[in-house]
Amino acid sequence: MHEDPLGSVTRPHLHFFWLADCSGSMSVQGKIQALNNAIHECIPTTREANQANPFADMVVRALKFATGAHWHVANPTPVDDFLWTDLEAGGVTDLGAAIDLLSAELTPEKMGRKALPPVIVLLSDGAPTDDWAGALERFNSTGWGRHGRTVRVAIAIGRDASKDVLAHFTGNPETVFEADNAQRLADLIKWASVTLSKYASSGASLVAGDGQGPPLPPPPPMPVESDDDEPW
Repeated sequence: MHEDPLGSVTRPHLHFFWLADCSGSMSVQGKIQALNNAIHECIPTTREANQANPFADMVVRALKFATGAHWHVANPTPVDDFLWTDLEAGGVTDLGAAIDLLSAELTPEKMGRKALPPVIVLLSDGAPTDDWAGALERFNSTGWGRHGRTVRVAIAIGRDASKDVLAHFTGNPETVFEADNAQRLADLIKWASVTLSKYASSGASLVAGDGQGPPLPPPPPMPVESDDDEPW
């Protein structure tokens, strides 16, 4: 916490980033709508958790990527003011473009040199179509992207998602979680937005699970499958 010139105490910001795949394959089996619904549903719980968090104030941004990458929520938005506009699916999977766009924001000049470790959650259902490896190498070698300065997880949406690529992004295969239906996706998105924000704001700073800090809080248990669950 920091004291401003008037004597009041301000809490540091915790920067939280969604990186959302909205390529054409996300239109299959209702995956893009399940992602939209899950983020809508997690917002009230995330706001409650932020209000109860004594360590930091959460601000949220979102990137979308398909053919190219663009900011979906460009400004660091207090979670109490955060609203989600539904994504539409179409195009290829330019993950590298998304990483480069994110990297341009995660600099000491823009984040502050004493900022809390940002939380980055990558959501994807397929394999990248651009030079994601080069973009990731650049990201990992500069600014806040350097090894050990972020909390990163990935949610593989469906069984066709490239988990190897997602593990390269997070730095650890144990921080890649599979969502093979809409309910599991909703559970993991809520876990990421609530639990990981608490984890990072308490001072954890690592590529999660690499042994440089406290272990990542476990995700919710797998739900019991019902006949209504259509696997992706």
